[in-house]
Formats: sequence, C-alpha cells, structure tokens
Amino acid sequence: MKKSIKSILIIGLGTALLSSCVLGRPAKEDVPVRSITVSGTGSVSVKPDMVSMKFIVKSTGWNCPQTAERNAINTTNTINAIKEAGIPESDISTYDYSITQDNTHAYAGEYTVRNTIAVIIRNVDLTGKVIDAAVKNNTGANGITSFEYLVSDKATALREARTLAIKNAQDAASLLAGASGCKVNGVLEIREDYTSAGRANDMMFKAASVGGTQTPIVEGNVTITSNVTVKYELTN
Repeated sequence: MKKSIKSILIIGLGTALLSSCVLGRPAKEDVPVRSITVSGTGSVSVKPDMVSMKFIVKSTGWNCPQTAERNAINTTNTINAIKEAGIPESDISTYDYSITQDNTHAYAGEYTVRNTIAVIIRNVDLTGKVIDAAVKNNTGANGITSFEYLVSDKATALREARTLAIKNAQDAASLLAGASGCKVNGVLEIREDYTSAGRANDMMFKAASVGGTQTPIVEGNVTITSNVTVKYELTN
C-alpha cells in the first residue's frame, strides 16, 4: 500500500514539472511580413482589323403608325444597302429601337421613331464604302452615332501587355528594395485591370448627298494596356 502511494506521488510530481515547463515556455511571436506594393504598366499597339459602327435611322411625324412605317422602310433600305456594300447579315443587328412623343409643350407633339443598326466590318477597307452606302447616298440612315476600331485577336496583345506590366512592376520593386537594403523574396498578391483604347468616338455623321468621292477612312492603332498592382515580400 505504501509503494502504491509513493508511485502516485512520483507520477504526480512528474506531471507537475512537465506542466510547469510547458507553461513557462515563451510563446512564439508572429513575425510581421515585410512587404512592398508597386504598380506596373504594359502597353501594346496593334493594327485594327475590324470596325464597329452604329447607324441611326430616325423619322418624325404627327401620326405614329405612319411614322413607324416610314422608319421601317428607311431601315430596310439601309440594311439592304449595307449588305450590298459587302457586309453579311450576321454582322448586322438592331442595337436599339424606340418610339417617343414630344411632350415639352402644352400640346402633344410629334412622334419620333428611332432605330439604331449596329454593324461589324471585318474588312477595314470596306468602311468608307459602307458609310457611303448607308448614309451619304441618302439611303435611309440619318447618321452615325459611334465608330470604333477593334482587334479580333485581342488575347495575344493582352498577354504581351500583361507580361510587360509584370516586368515593369518587378523592376520597380527590385529597385526600391535594393535601395533600402532588402531583396524581393516573392509575390504575395496581384491585382490587374486592362483597357483597350483605339480611336473610338461618339459622333453624328449627318446624311448628305455629296459627289461621287468615297468617304476616306484611315485606320489608327488600337492600344491595349495592362495595369497591375503587385505586393512583394521582402527579405534581408
């Protein structure tokens, strides 16, 4: 019986010493991660191979059904003219259609029927011909509300712009870290946004019957830009 009590006392003492060691050990401190955040930009200019345009067909009148009918005829004529200029039907679509009435006066005003036709031109050389067919020859369209150059293979240009943006960010991080006596250890976070900027604009090309000279169109470049924000870990 005495041996049993002695064993219990020894075991209890060992447990107490072990607990004392565990409780007395200093907790491991969380070392804050040193980091640097920089921005990088990469841009690539490419020749556009497509054009996006929107033609407006607008009719006004006091009688709503008659105005809508006249607008439908003008729209049909415009679409047919665009097709004859070399644009397939699959690249022509209705972008917007509306019928409104002028209520700015004390009396009910005229109705306005507006049909916007969106066109994708996959051969830039046809652009002037399409404009003349739909607008300048008074086919039925009243004007052009937007004009934008496009690139069919944007993915390749964007990939190159992203590579340049990351390289730009890496150079900036290495320079700043080196100047402060540190080294770049790795990437902690990356954020990115990109823009595609061509010579795009909203405009109104008024319809007019002018001579036989084709409307000249000179394409510019489309600039695709990637902007990145990168957070790097620093080390000694």
